[in-house]
Amino acid sequence: MKMYDMASRAAIHLVRETGMDQSKTDRVRFGLELLFGEIIKWAILLVLAALLGLLPETLIAMAGFSLFRLVSGGPHCEDYWRCLVFSMLIFLTSAVLGVLAGPYVTKSMLTIAVIAGAVVMALMVLIWAPGEVSQRKIRQGERGVFKGLSLVFLTLWAVVITVFVVPYSVSLAIAGFLGTVVQTFTFTPPGYQAMDGFDIVLSKIIGERRYPNHAENA
Repeated sequence: MKMYDMASRAAIHLVRETGMDQSKTDRVRFGLELLFGEIIKWAILLVLAALLGLLPETLIAMAGFSLFRLVSGGPHCEDYWRCLVFSMLIFLTSAVLGVLAGPYVTKSMLTIAVIAGAVVMALMVLIWAPGEVSQRKIRQGERGVFKGLSLVFLTLWAVVITVFVVPYSVSLAIAGFLGTVVQTFTFTPPGYQAMDGFDIVLSKIIGERRYPNHAENA
């Protein structure tokens, strides 16, 4: 069952039981859809990460990716379950790479890499951010604001990683850095194309109809 259908049934029942104005059903449905989706996504990701022994690395990869995405934008999978698969791949892969590479990367090497990476990502922000999709058009005057917020985030995240995380755990720092790198890639033209291709492949496997919502930035 799609998340939309689950939220719709719950919204209809909630509106009926509470005596709420039926005209607000769609608004309730939208709120429940977001709530259910985030609860399920976080629950599945955190359980998998805990079972794999990757919980700290997964959490910091999620923070690096998700917080940066709030201000830099980028494409989305068009179905909740495909979005969940994408999230699991990104966060768990970043966590695994952090753990595997940790023993072979020195703190000084990683600090230099994070600073250099932040500079490169800042340039990519200036060129391409914020990423736009058909469901969320950037209004006049917003683009500069989101570019500025993206640059502020990159600066703060680089400071957090190099000053606080690297001395504590190299594997955590790598995972957090990779989460931000992946998010930066998503709002570039190749990132849009990659996301579109990923969505097409998964839609064929799942067998759901697909609409080309990402094409405008590809």
